[in-house]
Amino acid sequence: MQIAVIADDFTGGLDAAGFMKKNGMDVILFSGIPGKEDISRVPDDSSIVIALQIRSMEKKSALKLVDDALDAISLSKCRMVYFKYCSTFDSTDEGNIGPIGDEILDRLNLGGTIVVPSLPVNGRTVKDGRLYVYGVPLASSHMRNHPLNPMTLSYVPEILQRQTERPVYLIKAGSGEKRKLYDKMTGFAVLDAASDEDINEIAKEFEDIPFATGGSALVGAYAGLFAKKGAESDGERVVEVDAKHAIMFVGSCSSSSLKQVEVYESASHRVERFSLEKYLSSPDEYINALLEKAKSVEGRFPLLISASKTPREREENDKNFPGVDVARETEGFFAKMTVKCLESGFTRFIVGGGETSGSVVRASKLNAFSIGREISPGVSWMYSDGVAFALKSGNFGGDDFFISALLE
Repeated sequence: MQIAVIADDFTGGLDAAGFMKKNGMDVILFSGIPGKEDISRVPDDSSIVIALQIRSMEKKSALKLVDDALDAISLSKCRMVYFKYCSTFDSTDEGNIGPIGDEILDRLNLGGTIVVPSLPVNGRTVKDGRLYVYGVPLASSHMRNHPLNPMTLSYVPEILQRQTERPVYLIKAGSGEKRKLYDKMTGFAVLDAASDEDINEIAKEFEDIPFATGGSALVGAYAGLFAKKGAESDGERVVEVDAKHAIMFVGSCSSSSLKQVEVYESASHRVERFSLEKYLSSPDEYINALLEKAKSVEGRFPLLISASKTPREREENDKNFPGVDVARETEGFFAKMTVKCLESGFTRFIVGGGETSGSVVRASKLNAFSIGREISPGVSWMYSDGVAFALKSGNFGGDDFFISALLE
């Protein structure tokens, strides 16, 4: 096996797999921990991505899943382990990026590794250690108001140092020979990267390390280096979509997702706003009513069910439903809706939001996926047993994502 990626959520796993596939590496994406038999069938010149839902999970539980993933991987036959997290470094002072990095370092008996969250194609860059989102410091971007992992700092070494007892260093873009500096260090080395050229240079300079961490850009660059040159591709799978077999779910409350839902609706495409009140009152009746609406939509553009809310709307929701775990109930709704849709012959799911994507994939009971065509940077189709999913991180995609995804 070439690269074994452990991703901290499902959209992040697909993001990584898509970049690796685009750069010539055959990839199998697993939803959750694969069995050792599944791993044993992976060709030596291929890679795997194990997508876990551990970004915002309680630390002890998250580390247990990481250990399970490492147990499943045949480390002696794996060229590199890669820990993939979001390019906006989503985490809190408690973790989970630092603790997971520590756990993998301990398991592999290593002194340190590199930290490269940059994803230049989607505007995420690191300069002088500070993370920018389309030129805006992370702490001043939309991520400051993230409902699960509000990012109030921009300096990556500072964010990470709060999560680990290992030393955290910065290697700036103009530091000369980065590898020589790295070899003198222990702990985590944050590297500046503002362009794809920077990412490719880092991959080449750190090609032989057994463990690396970062966003999808760096693991994509590694895939390009490790891919077997001249190997035949299995082709680009084209996923056909129409309203009779497709449905869209959006659970992300990011500003990008809110705008994308607005644009889809303003183009006269059908949008239903999730009603927690109706769902709690009569779950089966509410789900069946939405299912009938989904079946009634004609043409190419399917029904979009949105649970996205502005920060003010989320506050109102919490006030209106005291004692209710709104996020848990909402994800439970999407999971049940997925099961009903599959039973009714829906085979195409386009999903916005990492937590929602995880709920949908788990509910499908499918666990091993091939990667299809790229819809937009960081978003590709994945498919298994006749069912296809396009899972989008809340912050990814242009304003017209839900329209353009169906037109390409």
